[in-house]
Amino acid sequence: MNFIFAQVSGAIALILVAISYFFKNKDKFLLLQIVANIFYGASFIFNNALIFGINSLISIIRVCIIYFFEKNNKEIPVYLPMFFSVVYILVGIIFYENLIDIIGIITPIIFTIAMCKKNMQHVRILMLIPNILLVISALIYKVYTTALLDLIEVIVIIVAILHFYIQSKKIKHLL
Repeated sequence: MNFIFAQVSGAIALILVAISYFFKNKDKFLLLQIVANIFYGASFIFNNALIFGINSLISIIRVCIIYFFEKNNKEIPVYLPMFFSVVYILVGIIFYENLIDIIGIITPIIFTIAMCKKNMQHVRILMLIPNILLVISALIYKVYTTALLDLIEVIVIIVAILHFYIQSKKIKHLL
């Protein structure tokens, strides 16, 4: 039964994440990422990949805080990514079981750095590496819809990067 819950949770997260990368506005992007992380974290927890699941759920708090700063046009304090990085590492130390768990520690740290960037194109580019790593780890943990989510997310990110790059070139050409 947990296997089925993991796949359904992953599928819901997949849809929400794919939509989020096509928002120009970072606020809307972050809101959808918050909701998606709930389902994403649940998909790993249902398959006992605790570091991945717990760090995904902690990421909800991180995204909420970053959303607050973005919504109020405030700079994200330097200590914020450092604080969350320490939390992710502590979760990793407490629940560590195997080498794959290192991916569950590193990826949310990279995501944190990405989300602290103002430029959405930089956010998209920085999201590529951790998502590729997550495809591999989700396959190992047999969370197939989450692996599919991360693979589609990689493709969507690449499409979004190209879309906004081409769009920026067209705008520059018109000027």
